[in-house]
Amino acid sequence: MKRRDFLSILGAGAIGAGTAGQLFSASLSRPAAAFSEPKSTHTWLASPEPDIYAYDVDVRINRFPNSPDRKWLYYFALQVNFTDHDEWSHGGLQWAGVEEFKNSGNKGINWGGGSDWAGYGGIGRTNTPFIWSTGKWYRYRCWRLDPKDGLWRWLFALQDYETGKDGQYGTVVTKSKYIKSAVVWMETGYGVKCDTERAEVEWRNPVYRTPAGIFKPVAGTTSYNGTCEGSESTDQGLIAKDPLRWFQATNSRRTVAPGKKLWG
Repeated sequence: MKRRDFLSILGAGAIGAGTAGQLFSASLSRPAAAFSEPKSTHTWLASPEPDIYAYDVDVRINRFPNSPDRKWLYYFALQVNFTDHDEWSHGGLQWAGVEEFKNSGNKGINWGGGSDWAGYGGIGRTNTPFIWSTGKWYRYRCWRLDPKDGLWRWLFALQDYETGKDGQYGTVVTKSKYIKSAVVWMETGYGVKCDTERAEVEWRNPVYRTPAGIFKPVAGTTSYNGTCEGSESTDQGLIAKDPLRWFQATNSRRTVAPGKKLWG
């Protein structure tokens, strides 16, 4: 897939047929609004230069529910889409009920992706416990490494600005040599509703690297995937152009429609 369906198969497992059936049956006796979900909010980063071999962006979780359910999913991710074979990968901070995060209070980092030749999750998947904090800036970095066994390796790294600590959190492999496009998003699921306490993430300083130099995305375009209606929806907006900063949020009155440019 050139862009995923924004389900959390890698981070927290797919919804099985039994679960889907239970939700459908329950919906017959409960109002539709009870199942309205914010799902995901995306900012697509226009990156016109060719031969991209690295993508970086800063992230800060400004607000998060005080008592989140352990089954819920929150995912604050950078996704890169590669040039060939429908290859893609996403990585970032998570709240998820996966086995690997049981001893870190449901918090961790996920990095994984798929392709037309390896399937969903087939090019690599790593869940690493990581106790992230609200109000702290981190830097995501997706960088190409030297090839191995005929495949290019892509590292996901995270730096904590406060401590200066820099960690490596998994690799995926591709047949593609370069990144074609990128998007940052906040995803929710597994019980998060439109009126669940607000979550908000802030992004800044996106850059990508090519043999010709370091560049900034020339535009950021909005999209949404959710069922919220009325005042309790999802939103995103530009905070500042220089330096570039923008936010994504749940449980908000939408002020920016899909398909609009936050900048550019």
